Formats: sequence, structure tokens, C-alpha cells
Amino acid sequence: MPGTLQDDLAQRLPLIQDAFAAVLETYCEPGAGITAICENLGIHRKLAWQVRGVAFGSDPFKTIRMMPSRAGIQTLAEALAIRAGGDALAARVRHAAATFEAIVNEHAEDRASLEMLAEASEGDDQSEVRWREQAFRGNSFIFGVQARVLVTVLALHPSSRRNGWFDLMQVRGLVGLTRVRPDIRWLVGQSVIMDDHAVARQPVREALDPAATAVMNGVPVLSEFSSTPAPRLARTPAPGGMMHDELLPAPVGQAGQQTIYMGEVIRDLGQAFATADDRVAHFGCAVRTPAQLLVYDHLVHRELFRGVERELCVFGELHSPATFDDSDLLSTRERLVRLGPGLSRARCAELPGHHDMLRTLLARLGWNADDFEHFRVRMPYPPLPSSVMIRHDLPEPRPGG
Repeated sequence: MPGTLQDDLAQRLPLIQDAFAAVLETYCEPGAGITAICENLGIHRKLAWQVRGVAFGSDPFKTIRMMPSRAGIQTLAEALAIRAGGDALAARVRHAAATFEAIVNEHAEDRASLEMLAEASEGDDQSEVRWREQAFRGNSFIFGVQARVLVTVLALHPSSRRNGWFDLMQVRGLVGLTRVRPDIRWLVGQSVIMDDHAVARQPVREALDPAATAVMNGVPVLSEFSSTPAPRLARTPAPGGMMHDELLPAPVGQAGQQTIYMGEVIRDLGQAFATADDRVAHFGCAVRTPAQLLVYDHLVHRELFRGVERELCVFGELHSPATFDDSDLLSTRERLVRLGPGLSRARCAELPGHHDMLRTLLARLGWNADDFEHFRVRMPYPPLPSSVMIRHDLPEPRPGG
């Protein structure tokens, strides 16, 4: 049974690199650039770049992605064969290529699969984003819709009605939503309130724009921040305590592009301290729409959850529509960023007017923006289906509280 890819590369990759290094050491000056390698070996620039990359690569996972194709190996071997002493080097290069093919056959179905394994193993942030971008493009075609930006804002404020409880303002937006195919009905909002045991609860919800909500069949649309003419929407309950907000069909392409913001406040969402049923808090958003970017702003009143350590968790939801199980965690490179008190750093290049919208909505509830601590998650091409969550332990109740 073959060992791990890492072990195999540690054993066999140096032999491959030695063969390519011998070619450069024989026919090129030390430190030769790409142009000099091309001239001395009689090969094209891409192949020269690959030969040098393999010979001197320090990261094994990046080095194997530099390996020339079979056609490139043939070109290099033929170029060596017409040079003095080149037959032996050509044989070494062919043997190196055969060694690489053996690595491919033992660890992957083909070279493309091996390169994917290598990118996943090396932990390269840009590689992760490239793969997610490919998924975004594929999902846009498959599901027939895409958005430029997904927006989630959650603001947590002490309840004015129940001591030790808190209210939640939630704002969700789809900016630049475009249909790729006609007759697409699309879920633009999905929310559920659950305890640690995944038991759904039904709290009181109040729309931030009641007049627009009445017109939009109960969907809490923020008309002043959404596109005109107003999109057609419907709100329906779903199994498991879910609430679905659905966007009805519109024209494809730029002609039917829409921006939809929805906002509501959930009163007495939960207790601000640990209980028998709730010891860990999860706040976040469900990703169900292919998007170029997710911006999640998390605003916490300074009187709530003092001293907790927050972490960003991205849960894959192929197996469950709402999971907090660590076995469903996806590997992502993004981190939760603390922006400080108030809204001084709330501006976002991709969302003109975002800062003003936050200040307006907080003021509408009588909440002082300067009383909040601001955290943000930026995630290019967020994976779907998933939930992007901020998780932390709930503090223990105060003595006598």
C-alpha cells in the first residue's frame, strides 16, 4: 500500500529535481535567466520556466505543479539529444517523467487531480480562492443565478423588556443578483433560531420597514436600499422551523439584475448567559446563492458577552440544513476581523453607502452605534451550501443575576 503523498514526494521528488538541475548545470551558466535557458537549450519560454521551477523548487506541492507535460518532456528530451553529451541527460529526464507519472498513478486519477491534492495540502490561500471561484462559476450555471455580494448584518442589543436577554437586528442583502436562466424562483432569505440541541424556536419578528413588508407579502424588504422597481417576493414557513423568503422570476442578465435588502428585529432572541439548553452561541448566515463575495458584519453591544473568545466557523451543509457539528466544518483561510468600536471602519468598497445604511437602521431602533463592537468577515466566493458562523461560549450567569 503506497504511503502518503507527502512521504512519496519527500522520497522521489529530489530524484526528479536532480535530473532537471543536471540539465541546467550542464548547458547554462549559474543563475541563468529564462531567456538564456531558452537560447542554450533551444526550447520555448514556458518550458524553460518549468525546467527551472522544477530544478530549484523548495515547496514540493508547488514544484509538482511546475512539472512539464508529456509533450514538454518530449520536446526537452529531443532538444538534449542533439547536444553533446545530451543522450544521458535525455534519458534522466525521461526517467524523471516516468517517476512523476508513477506518483500520479498511485495518488490520483490523473494529473489534474494530483494538482488539486497538492493545492489542498500546501494551504495556499490563493489556491483555495481559485477553487472556490471555479465552484461559483459552475454553480451559477447549474442553478441559474448569481450575486455580486451577499450581505449579512447582525446587531445584538440588550433587551428592553427582559433582563438578561438580548434582541437581534438582522439585515440580509443580495447585491447585483442576476439570473442566468429564465423562470428562476430563488430563495433570498433563510433563517432559523435553534438551541444547542438543534431544537427550533419561533421568536417575535418585527420588520424594520413595516410598510414595505405589508406590500411584499410579509417579506421584510428594506425598500429604500433595494432596487426599483421593487422585486416580487413571498415568505413561507418551511419544515424544521425554517422561514423562507423567495424571490419570484424576473428577466435574465443585466436587464433583470436586482438588489434586495431585508431587515427585521427579533425581540428577546435568547439569554445572554449560559443555560442548561444553551451554552454555546452561533451567529451567522446561510449561504445558498452563488456569489463573488460575502460581507458579514457582526455588531455586539458592549454590555453583552464580555470577555468571550470568538471564532469563525464555516459549516458545510450537504448533510443537514442547519448543523453545528465540528465534523461538518470546512477548511477556510478567512479570519474574523475586529474593526473596533462604533462604525468608523464600516465602509466597504464593494458596498457604496453601507456605512450610512447601518447607522440609519440602528438609529431607527433607537440604538446608539457607538455602543457596539464591530467584527467583520470577508469571504470571496463563499462555498455553498454552508453556514458562516461566529461561535463563542456563553458567559456564566452573574452572581445574583
